[in-house]
Amino acid sequence: MLKKILLAALILMPATFVSAQEIKLGYINATEVMMMMPEIADYEKQMADFNEQNKKFLEDMQKEFQDKYAKFEQEKATLSESIIAVREQELVEMQRRIETTYQTLMTESEKKQQELIRPIQEKLLAAIEAVGKKNNFLYIFTQEAILFKSDKAINVAPLVKKELGLN
Repeated sequence: MLKKILLAALILMPATFVSAQEIKLGYINATEVMMMMPEIADYEKQMADFNEQNKKFLEDMQKEFQDKYAKFEQEKATLSESIIAVREQELVEMQRRIETTYQTLMTESEKKQQELIRPIQEKLLAAIEAVGKKNNFLYIFTQEAILFKSDKAINVAPLVKKELGLN
């Protein structure tokens, strides 16, 4: 009997400690805070420059294709069937290269975006983690993922902004 009482006391003891502690839950609109970080301006400029360079390259390829096509159309009436077939094949291959280049540049743009944004995200996450530890939060959620929010939930964005020096 005494063993059962001691066992019940040991089982209930942790629950008593948990309920005695203040459970702090926080939330943040991480995207909003990240867009306020000064590093975002540099990120946006680098991406705009990168994408502009790629756009110019594709436009140059497209212009070359259009010029060759226009020249072919002008000369077509004077060319033999075998030369017409060869030139048409060249144009088809050129169009395929343009499409492949476009796909490659899109993939490179996505990689560049991830490469540039990762350090900014890591800095933001470090600030969120620091705020969580300093203020004894049990959890901090992204605002976008919250389906229900109690009045006791705390918006940690002001604390994270302070941690990042954005105030």
